[in-house]
Amino acid sequence: MRFDASFHKKFNMAKVMNKFELYKTSDLQSVFNQCELTKSNHLMTGLTADTGMGKTTSLKAYVSTNKNTFMVTVDKTMNAKRLYLKILDMLGIQFDGNIHDVMLKIAAELNRLENPLLIVDEAGKMNHVMMLYMHDLREYTRENCGILLSGMPYFKRNLQRFAEKQKEGCSEFLRRINLWSELKGLSRKETEYVCSQSGMTSDFKEFYGLRFGDLMNKILLDKLTNENL
Repeated sequence: MRFDASFHKKFNMAKVMNKFELYKTSDLQSVFNQCELTKSNHLMTGLTADTGMGKTTSLKAYVSTNKNTFMVTVDKTMNAKRLYLKILDMLGIQFDGNIHDVMLKIAAELNRLENPLLIVDEAGKMNHVMMLYMHDLREYTRENCGILLSGMPYFKRNLQRFAEKQKEGCSEFLRRINLWSELKGLSRKETEYVCSQSGMTSDFKEFYGLRFGDLMNKILLDKLTNENL
């Protein structure tokens, strides 16, 4: 998934870059593109990327510069009610009732807003009950709200496997996801760009093929090593 030529104008990248240590890679553009597509068309979409590829940072950057856009991160220690109470908190609502009432509160607030987007990061950590409630939330808000589910590649694979095994609600939930995308990682030119922007002047070949997070760690370690020579 790639951006159209108006990407930088549309998203005021100067403002984004001031808030985050970001580089204008095709993966960053893809994340913004998917957020915009999901938000404006009230879709539910899936985004997968391995650790260190910049997925979460890119999503946070989108949230920081777009109104009615909310991001919650699934924690393995959460139960379903705690997750959905956290979503309510992100929406600025303090409430404590049973899980059904919590879900109705979330839906009412999302349906009140103009083109809201709910981003669920680390979605692969959702347990079965969380997923069933997410299916319900999608049904309650599908005419007004976009939902983007972001996780590791195993998130999609596990969901497909559960659907094949006819685990309760998994086939229905999988069908509700309108599209999937996967980050591709840095090209050689993008690797060279990041290295040069970070002040590296040596041969960049040793950096080719690294994930973004690994690349930044290696750049940092190389700088520290050179400073201590």
